[in-house]
Amino acid sequence: MGKNARTMNRRDKRRQLPQKGFTQPLQGNRLSVARATNVDVHVKACFEICRTVRGMTAGAAVRKLEKVLLIDSDRPDIRAKAEAIPYRLGSGNKKRKRSGPSMVGHRKGGMGPGRYPVKASRVVIKLLNSAMDNARHQHEDIDAEDMIISHIAAHRGTIKRGFMPRARGRATPKNHYQVNLEVFLEAPDSYDAEDDEF
Repeated sequence: MGKNARTMNRRDKRRQLPQKGFTQPLQGNRLSVARATNVDVHVKACFEICRTVRGMTAGAAVRKLEKVLLIDSDRPDIRAKAEAIPYRLGSGNKKRKRSGPSMVGHRKGGMGPGRYPVKASRVVIKLLNSAMDNARHQHEDIDAEDMIISHIAAHRGTIKRGFMPRARGRATPKNHYQVNLEVFLEAPDSYDAEDDEF
């Protein structure tokens, strides 16, 4: 980054750009990455999960998301042990004064608004396990569960168009908004929290 963009040659400029399929440059020699594209889950749920687990170790993040999955149990004593994910984006829209998806109830533990995104949690757990498997394959001297999530992001994917037939030959759009996920795991000795832009 010390060089000016005009004085850099093409090879140095290309290294500064993100690699194909990723929004961040793959910088660092002790890095492990994983990516999932066009997953059929809500973007907002994935965004809030990513915001919660960013900066945690991979093992701790998986354990936290497995506590969210307890809400899906049939037994009430197990459901009571579930932990919610804090929702901060668009929670409690006071200007429009409406109930619905924007009005999220407060959860126990003094966290404020929160929900239990089960489907999105399963997807993120699978992604983190994939990144940890990649780390075990690439770096034999690193414990994958102790690697830190230096970057995790959720972006809107392609819209899967669909229609619901209605009376008199009409149709209503029934679209599926998909999401793209990416995660970078970094070794604890090479991680610096100030480098993370998001």
